[in-house]
Amino acid sequence: MSTYSSGINTADADLISCAAKSLDTLRLAEKIAKVSVPVLIYGESGTGKECIARHIHRQQFGTMGSAPYIGVNCAAIPESLLEATLFGYEKGAFTGAVQSMPGKFEQANGGTLLLDEIGDMPLSLQVKLLRVLQEQEVERLGSTRRIKLNVRIIAATHQDIPLAVKEGRFRQDLFYRLAVLPITIAPLRERPEDILPLVSHFMQKYRAFTSSDITLSTSVKQALVSYDWPGNVRELENKVQRGLILCQGENLTVDDLGLPAIHCATQKISHSEVDSIPAIRDLGKQVEQQYVLDVLKQFNGNKTLTAEKLGITPRALRYRLSSMRQAGLCR
Repeated sequence: MSTYSSGINTADADLISCAAKSLDTLRLAEKIAKVSVPVLIYGESGTGKECIARHIHRQQFGTMGSAPYIGVNCAAIPESLLEATLFGYEKGAFTGAVQSMPGKFEQANGGTLLLDEIGDMPLSLQVKLLRVLQEQEVERLGSTRRIKLNVRIIAATHQDIPLAVKEGRFRQDLFYRLAVLPITIAPLRERPEDILPLVSHFMQKYRAFTSSDITLSTSVKQALVSYDWPGNVRELENKVQRGLILCQGENLTVDDLGLPAIHCATQKISHSEVDSIPAIRDLGKQVEQQYVLDVLKQFNGNKTLTAEKLGITPRALRYRLSSMRQAGLCR
């Protein structure tokens, strides 16, 4: 096991990796940085999609800051404002447009534009985005003047875009335009070798939160590696911050981190018995997945009512069902 360090500077330190999947992802990102084509990054929330996007940008343009890097979260901006945000507008283009404003495409000209959560972009805007990518030029709202672009487009999403294409929620032609070189970031639970190196990095990053030299016991390390990390690297970083703030003394505990304790059984069992017992994380997933299916059946497949009953958003439900389809658990 070795820690990846080649080409990573302080700004990219969150990309510290030991797992084979992580190393492969970074190597692919560095190859992609050498060719200016659109990139589509897949990954669950918190896996570090923007970190990879920034890494590609720095590999392509260097670290001097001469080339702009602009990020837009397509899910965080209301549909009515997203078009103006991306393309810009002229004074008087709409009510409230008291002065002309450049859009994110213009701001990113000569550099990189990250379209985060591209899967949430409305279909009406997907058509306009496709045209911008094809023509390499943009028009502000309320203007007929075309502005030439030289922008590296990186799109990121936690959604299953091929499934969204099949369901009519995402344009197939735009998908093919963006997915010239797709990158998939594995969730943290699939690369446990990264967990402790990342913990060490975050402890150093937030060392100002404590006046003591904090150490990790074997049991705490085991708890960190054994935890499922549904929030991925972002959750790991947050728990380390929490732990350093709450820690009393020099030993970080699972309670400080907000992690479940690991209990070791003393009874001896055979290897065959061990193999037949599902891991608790797998058992928890099975129960959760079955509950989702039961509620969905209760509401006759109505995803809106099902999501409301489960206390999650319809988008989160679609993502769960997509993952379950891929695992062969539902149709």
